[in-house]
Amino acid sequence: MTAWPQADKPSGKITLVLDQRSTLDPDEDLRDGLSAIVRQGDHLWAANDETTSLERLTIDGNQAGAHRSFDLTGFLDLPGEGEIDIEGLDVEDDTLWILGSHSAARKRVKDKHNPDKARKALATVKISQRRCALARLSTTTLLSPGGGLNGEQHHRPVFGPDGSNGGGLLDLLSDDPHLGDFIRSHPIPGKDNGFDCEGIAVRGHRVFIGLRGPVLRGWAVVLELEAGDGPGIEPQPIGPEGRRYRKHFLDLRGLGVRDLCRHGDDLLVLAGPTMELDGRTAVFRWLNALTSEAEAVLHKDDLRCDLNVPFGQGNDRAEGITMLEDGESALVVYDSPDDKRKTEQHGIHADVFRLRQ
Repeated sequence: MTAWPQADKPSGKITLVLDQRSTLDPDEDLRDGLSAIVRQGDHLWAANDETTSLERLTIDGNQAGAHRSFDLTGFLDLPGEGEIDIEGLDVEDDTLWILGSHSAARKRVKDKHNPDKARKALATVKISQRRCALARLSTTTLLSPGGGLNGEQHHRPVFGPDGSNGGGLLDLLSDDPHLGDFIRSHPIPGKDNGFDCEGIAVRGHRVFIGLRGPVLRGWAVVLELEAGDGPGIEPQPIGPEGRRYRKHFLDLRGLGVRDLCRHGDDLLVLAGPTMELDGRTAVFRWLNALTSEAEAVLHKDDLRCDLNVPFGQGNDRAEGITMLEDGESALVVYDSPDDKRKTEQHGIHADVFRLRQ
């Protein structure tokens, strides 16, 4: 068996200080569950996947602070209750895009469970409508005094399962020959190699959505939509025979997509294990992804590895990547961070890497 490549060493760190409270559990520390990040000028937008909020930090040297938290329930027409499970963020000009996981969840087995409770937990699958969100917001609206509290005009529709804006992504894919069986009447949970969105990248009307799962015989999937001009997403026909999405297949060495990031006309694909596995995490470059208009099938040799990211055992799972201002360095954040990353006063060290030229 071929050993995994040695992880690259960070060229620096930025300490993110997240000192606001979680919208769903005030006792939870937001730094412990970072799932997405994107830079907008001197600021970072970040998400914790167990809340209903977005977090905004201001970069000052090797620290990002001045934390502001925005509860999205005041800005979006969100169905259901509970967490949004945000797994992807991107920003272009003034528009911030937000992607939920769209995944079903199998109940966890806890250490205190006896065998009967463990079996019952493993037979319990929950489907949350709120996780099935795809939306875009003006950052000006978010940052304006009062924000979403000023009236209905600030509540933006979500391309989700409530039927008000086209039925949502899962409905769009329900008859797909590759993905439909993972979605229909008994959805396969994301942690079981089921349908699980992690990562979004947007150029103009083109919206790329990376799937952590399913991985199909070692091949990862990236979906592409073309958003309409209306207040919602309203995907337009762009695929074969008028299909309202494109499918791209990437041989990521058996890994799934954990995030997507624009770099010029290329897409950087942060790839890592699907399900509940520890293992290789890497950043692959999809050349000219943002200029091609064809469905892609990319073999190993078509995808250059720009970075091998460190990973832990049960911790330090890379979940988000964004380019820094120099255009040559990427910032990577981790879910379930190792305690060594944590500082006093709610700080967490994120890694900076120089990309290979």
